[in-house]
Amino acid sequence: MTKVARFLYGVPLAAVLCMPTIRAQGTDAAKPEPSVQPVAPYQPPLPAGSTSILAVNPSSDIPVAGDDRPLSGLQGQMLGPNLGPRNVLVPSFTVVSQLATGSSASGLSEPALFNYLLATLDLNHATDRADLLLHYTGGGMLSSYLNATVQELEFTYSYKWQRWSLLLGDDASYLSESPFGFGGVGGLDLLTGDSPFGPGGPLSSILGPNQTIPTILVPRLSNTAVSQVEYNISPRSSWTASGSYGTLDFLGVDYINSAETLFQTGYNYSLSPRSSIAVIYRFDDFRFTQFSQSIVNQVMQFAYERNVTGRLNWHVAAGPSLVMLRGVLTGYGNKVSWAVDGALSYKMDRSTLQLSYAHLVTGGSGVLFGAQTGQVQATLERALSPRWQGSASLGYATNGSLIPAAASSARENYNSWYATVRLNHQFRPGTAFFVSYQAQLEALSPGACTTPTCGTSSISHEFSVGFNFSLRPISLR
Repeated sequence: MTKVARFLYGVPLAAVLCMPTIRAQGTDAAKPEPSVQPVAPYQPPLPAGSTSILAVNPSSDIPVAGDDRPLSGLQGQMLGPNLGPRNVLVPSFTVVSQLATGSSASGLSEPALFNYLLATLDLNHATDRADLLLHYTGGGMLSSYLNATVQELEFTYSYKWQRWSLLLGDDASYLSESPFGFGGVGGLDLLTGDSPFGPGGPLSSILGPNQTIPTILVPRLSNTAVSQVEYNISPRSSWTASGSYGTLDFLGVDYINSAETLFQTGYNYSLSPRSSIAVIYRFDDFRFTQFSQSIVNQVMQFAYERNVTGRLNWHVAAGPSLVMLRGVLTGYGNKVSWAVDGALSYKMDRSTLQLSYAHLVTGGSGVLFGAQTGQVQATLERALSPRWQGSASLGYATNGSLIPAAASSARENYNSWYATVRLNHQFRPGTAFFVSYQAQLEALSPGACTTPTCGTSSISHEFSVGFNFSLRPISLR
């Protein structure tokens, strides 16, 4: 393990272990004066299988601070305040039975029955200066085709001192299939319910190893360690410097293992309480363990964000991208492209819409030696009645090989999508029953075949029935 990896893994662990000893001796932030009391934020309908902390304990105190995540940072943007109580631990459990059929690419040419048994822990610990958010899911998948372990850990630890802010985080998972449409319900977070991080997790969705090319069922370990420093230059402006190190390793099958080192810095300026802009520079270096090959991507982006607290948030960052290929597989050369990422979150009276899009260079999902990736995901949730909720999710991704035409007879291009519909019945806050259906496609255009999924095109169908049960929150005060 490199020195960079040791640093990025060791510092977050040390910060978490030492957190109780540096807890501030003050009380929670003072409440605003009556003349400036904020309006209570709108609470969206719960998605299928939700175990949201607010649903379990709706009387909890809700922080009223606005969204202070910098636009040039590595965190995902939010709809204003970070909803949820402070200093609680919430355990929950999930049981799901699923019938899958029709996926020859995943090795399931015959119908197969899958059973998921999962446990989840959500932790929120906050003081006047520091905040720790942690979401852990562990359990197993049992089937006649394959028995596998399911593990996912996300955490962020932030500390503020005068004008400085420090962020440490990690996102690790051990899964048997791609997170893109995982579990037949559109993703692991939709399988187990909401975390205190809110939809999508605490870190940017484009951060870490990309896995938008579905593969056969095979264990893979993915991990991304993050650190970030922010300095408030003035009440309206700030500067950030961020770094991350991510790895993707497949176990037992000859897929392409990769490592990604990222550095990002940017300047943020607030135009108004609802609008801000940023200038962002990003350096991305991809390495592959089996071959002496590297891909360096340098990006300059201009970003804009519009935020109406509790109702609307949308942001977009776009700019030129310089891709530099170095190695025996891709040769030596430069390529000018473009990079863009954006997201929209909008809450209506009974519905919530989430939409994201990204066009960027990735590590190739274990199938390609680097790829030009375009991906879009959307989720619509709607409350049908006080106890019934419905939702629909869509995802589409295209991955084109970065190998020059001279090095291969044809460029490989993978196009994948999934579509999911869910219906959820809530028995009580934190306890719900849900049914879902998902269709998923993986297709490959004609070209060179070098991987187990090459030359295949298939649609899988997955029917799921599940139950989520959450225990009462445990206070950490």
